Amino acid sequence: MAIDGTSSLPDDIRESIAIGNVKSVAEQSSMLSNLAYANLISNVNLSQQNAVSNQQAMNQLGLTVTGKVVNLVANLSPMEAVAVVKMDTGNDIAQQLSDIKGTLASFAPTP
Repeated sequence: MAIDGTSSLPDDIRESIAIGNVKSVAEQSSMLSNLAYANLISNVNLSQQNAVSNQQAMNQLGLTVTGKVVNLVANLSPMEAVAVVKMDTGNDIAQQLSDIKGTLASFAPTP
């Protein structure tokens, strides 16, 4: 264990510090590479979560619109029901259409 005249630290301690510094400098590039890779994975993960969230929002919107349209078509108001009945009865054109329907139905084959 030799002690240099210009340094107060023994040679073996200075050597271990130098080895530690070299190891730290040598590992820095791999640590930075790992950090960049982790950032890339995190960004891809966030973008995929965003895409799934947008897709889910569009699916919910489509489901809502479909439900409202089905409800609108399925639920007739009393005025609409009366209008359909009045259109089919009480005038000459409706009577002629009804006669044509009956004539066509009489020619249709019975199952």
